[in-house]
Amino acid sequence: MDIRQLGYFVRVAELGSFSRASAFLHVAQPALSRQVRNLEIELKERLLVRNGRGVEVTEAGERLLSNARGILRMVERTYEDIDNARTGKSGKVAIGLPATISIAIATALIRRLREELSDAQVTLIHGRSSQLQEWLLSGRIDMAIMYNAPSSPMLEIHDLVDENLYLIGSEDAFDDPDPVPLEALASLPMVIACRPNSTRVIVESELARMGQKPNIVFELDPLETMFDLVRDGYGFTVASMRTLKSKGAGSGLATRKIVGPELVLSVELVQPARRLNNRLHEAAFRILRDLSLQLLKDAQA
Repeated sequence: MDIRQLGYFVRVAELGSFSRASAFLHVAQPALSRQVRNLEIELKERLLVRNGRGVEVTEAGERLLSNARGILRMVERTYEDIDNARTGKSGKVAIGLPATISIAIATALIRRLREELSDAQVTLIHGRSSQLQEWLLSGRIDMAIMYNAPSSPMLEIHDLVDENLYLIGSEDAFDDPDPVPLEALASLPMVIACRPNSTRVIVESELARMGQKPNIVFELDPLETMFDLVRDGYGFTVASMRTLKSKGAGSGLATRKIVGPELVLSVELVQPARRLNNRLHEAAFRILRDLSLQLLKDAQA
């Protein structure tokens, strides 16, 4: 097995076709097929299966694909690190953000990175916290902002801010301005995000401690639609004030603090615990941390 074979296999798998990969790589298709076949022989596993539209990745191929991406990224980083040792500002950095965080900081982050690291190639990727964790560990991204990151020896976690979660309903949904006990959520019609959304996991976990579960009438991911349904009286939802403001959805909605206990969403900056020293990544991490602290705290005000 060599790096070239892995690169060929990844490109064929991602493009789903030997012919498309051949054109992309500028490698003759017979030579490309031979290299992938040699890889299959060495691993004693079928990695790709041809079909009428191109190729499909087998179960063994999926396992290799995940590992191969990480290996290729590590090799790429090695070359970057040698160059980075000279300047500290060139190379690539990939940052993962939840979509609701991206709304608050992405534009300012890109501007700051461009100002301070003008020679760097920056990639921003959106995903749920569970996806971001997987991408961190596989090497697809170098750092990420996550909600309630799991304690793990493979992750280095830095606290940013804690955000209280609120019960949100239509303007006339609440009889009084008092906080709402958490256990009351079990009897309210809830419009909530699909699992494994971090807010939903917190709500379900805390209710489960009380032997309760939420009464979910709609589950969907688009936040705008969720807030629209709540505004129209179809039920209630749970979100932070920053999320509500970031979507410009506050009009026509009322909020009440949740107590007994309060629900708190921890926003954290996460890196792989095992990583190469990289001056570019260290600089990008500092920029991301400082800017996130400033903008996320301002968003809560």
